[in-house]
Amino acid sequence: MKNPLRKRLPRELKQDIGKYITLFLFLVLTIGFVSGFLVADNSMVKTYDESFEKYSIENGHFTLGKKADDDLTDKLKNQNVSICELFYKDITFENNHTIRIFKNRTDTNKICLMKGTIPSKDDEIAIDRLYAQNNKIGVGDTLNLDGKDYIISGTVALSDYSALFKNNSDMMLDAKHFCVAVVSDEAYDNISTDTQKYCYAWRNNDQTLSKQMQSDKADDIEDILKDSGMLTDFVKRSDNQAIQFTGNDMGSDRSMMTFLLYVVIVVLAFVFAVTTKSTVEQESSVIGTLRASGYSRGELLRHYLALPMLVTFAAAIVGNVIGYTFMKDICAGMYYHSYSLPTYITIWNADAFTKTTVVPCAIILLVNLLVLIRTLSLPPLQFLRHDLKHKQKKRVVKLPEWKFITRFRLRIILQNLPAYLTLFVGILFASVLLLYGMIMSPLLSNFKTKVQNSKIADYQYILKAPSKTDDADAEKYCVTSLNIKNGGEKITVYGIADHSDYLSDLSLPQKSGEVIVSDGYLEKYGLKVGDSITLEKEYENKSYTFTIAGDYKYAAALAIFMSQDAFNNTFDYDTDHFSGYFSNKKLTDIGDTYIASIITSDDLTVIADQLDDSMGFMFPMLCGFSAILYMLLMYLLAKLIIEKNAPAISMVKILGYNNKEAGKLYNTATTIVVGFSLIISLPLSCLIMKRLYYIFMKEINGWLTFYIAPWIYPAMLGIGVVCYLFVYLIQMKKIRKIPMAQALKEME
Repeated sequence: MKNPLRKRLPRELKQDIGKYITLFLFLVLTIGFVSGFLVADNSMVKTYDESFEKYSIENGHFTLGKKADDDLTDKLKNQNVSICELFYKDITFENNHTIRIFKNRTDTNKICLMKGTIPSKDDEIAIDRLYAQNNKIGVGDTLNLDGKDYIISGTVALSDYSALFKNNSDMMLDAKHFCVAVVSDEAYDNISTDTQKYCYAWRNNDQTLSKQMQSDKADDIEDILKDSGMLTDFVKRSDNQAIQFTGNDMGSDRSMMTFLLYVVIVVLAFVFAVTTKSTVEQESSVIGTLRASGYSRGELLRHYLALPMLVTFAAAIVGNVIGYTFMKDICAGMYYHSYSLPTYITIWNADAFTKTTVVPCAIILLVNLLVLIRTLSLPPLQFLRHDLKHKQKKRVVKLPEWKFITRFRLRIILQNLPAYLTLFVGILFASVLLLYGMIMSPLLSNFKTKVQNSKIADYQYILKAPSKTDDADAEKYCVTSLNIKNGGEKITVYGIADHSDYLSDLSLPQKSGEVIVSDGYLEKYGLKVGDSITLEKEYENKSYTFTIAGDYKYAAALAIFMSQDAFNNTFDYDTDHFSGYFSNKKLTDIGDTYIASIITSDDLTVIADQLDDSMGFMFPMLCGFSAILYMLLMYLLAKLIIEKNAPAISMVKILGYNNKEAGKLYNTATTIVVGFSLIISLPLSCLIMKRLYYIFMKEINGWLTFYIAPWIYPAMLGIGVVCYLFVYLIQMKKIRKIPMAQALKEME
């Protein structure tokens, strides 16, 4: 015989159709996005992992001051590796963009052709797909490089440049101003050799070596190159940001999205649990009658679990269908908008289904099960008496001698405390998401402003060899880079002229070994004036210890400053040594052959530009998601409180209160809790976001100071208030529909 309780399910669903539709849609939205993201991410990660073998990606590369001779090449090959020439030439063209040109690769670091054809003529070039997309150029367009026009024959993805880092020490990739490209051998030979870099890649003949064995082999290769005296740059695959940054980011994104899903599911699970418990309380007399008639706790437990689980399972199925179809393409597009990835193939896997269907259903089942088991454990007599307390209080909480209305509202809050606590947690979580969506654009703008305000000069020239200029305003300076001890990031070291015109507000220390440190360096590593820092010279096994004598506001990089004399003395240079010039205008009397690089304002803000370009479209999405979460939680829990107190609202109407006055009694209590939650969650969300931000920033090179624009605080409160206003109007309508007869019908 079928359980007759099943016939109640359609009626219960119809009665609470608004609640279940709201929960269903939000679950579909969340699960659909996360499942699509996980499918795209897993496919991308698999494609990325397979690319090392498919495209024969290097185990490392090095750059020499000149072409390697046969003796050096033979020594390297004796390490059981293959050596491949990856010579390139950097050309700077309009708007200070740099294009790095290679010959076509066929052995190591192979190319994935995305569109068009590989260059075969000496006036053709294939450029990086992402750079072409960011600069709105494509196949068939023309680029003028080194005084010659090149037709773009195709767009490509270079397997060793999935993240477009111009230099391995850069804080952030730059897919807008930096591009890699390939040309035919003949076209490459026709380009000026002034900027040619003698770069070589090695690939282990045995690709089954462990990570430690690969690292040891790289160290042996580095020792051989150091002995040659020609080494200018050396990068292991594990340290190569252009290769590793993409894989690391995809892995961290997957963890972040899974965490986000589970937090949302836990919040919704408690919403389900609170609403289900409220339903049990409203139907307590029915439950007591059923229990007295012979129904077991298990039968009632399964009945009250049925609707939440059916809604969750249906939402998970629909969400996965959406995620596995068009949502995965949207999420894949997010990666293609940030990285120069080869063509990927969608790979279906059980991991995404488990995380977005099995686990959410299990979480909601577990939370509701625990709540219902405890609630339904009471004897039938207590249900018949509407007494669902496990522990009887000797007396109610005594309230202060306030006005009747105030005490009445406070009593409502105390009676519905579990629902209001769930509301507070949900508002806090939504506030964190909303804050993240709102702070990033102002934070990046603030960083750009700070860079512009603290920049040393409009142009920083770094020279390959000393060269004089007739510009009297140009000022000589020294510069090098040191690494934080034990493989840390690079720190720029400046040697500044005494009484510098470009750093007039910088007071250089007079004592030996003392330096001034940029404020970002202090903030990132938790340093203070008086501390000692030890930095290492790469490839030379030399270390230097300095004492921090003060800090200087310089947002463009992590840097330390000392006098030019102290610099040359510390690094054993001649007293008249210098590395380049500071200038506020372009120097025209220095030949290109002497210039290693020119740093402009655009170069200093590249990290902010790239983050804004690759992630800017996500910030409004997060704000919208947070606003929906606000409204969902406020609506469901406010609705629950009105329904739970429907008999009492009906009674106050009988006593002469009109709809507006009844609404003030019950809705105002919810309004107080919402207002309190919005105000308290504001500083708490700022503290949480600041902590998360510091963790994120310590994982990348450079530093962007945490900043919350003043307008964000009132804006967050305003969004919360507007969201609640809609909910308030809906609940007022619901109160008007409660009939006075309801209280009389439910009187015992």
